[in-house]
Amino acid sequence: MIISKGTLCYGSVAGTYNFYYPDLQNELVLDMTIEAESMPWVKYDRYEAVRVTSPENFLPYKILWIRTKPV
Repeated sequence: MIISKGTLCYGSVAGTYNFYYPDLQNELVLDMTIEAESMPWVKYDRYEAVRVTSPENFLPYKILWIRTKPV
């Protein structure tokens, strides 16, 4: 999947049972378009976990959380 420049996203924080959760205290706005793949995890509220695949090491996070589109 392609995540466009300007997208609001969140990094991850370890929580209960060491599961990853969105770090809603620290918003990130992408300053370039990135490629990512969806993670097969349960969504958290309205957020979906994605793994950044390109460019590598662009962000200090490997897993980002993006808001899913409303149904």
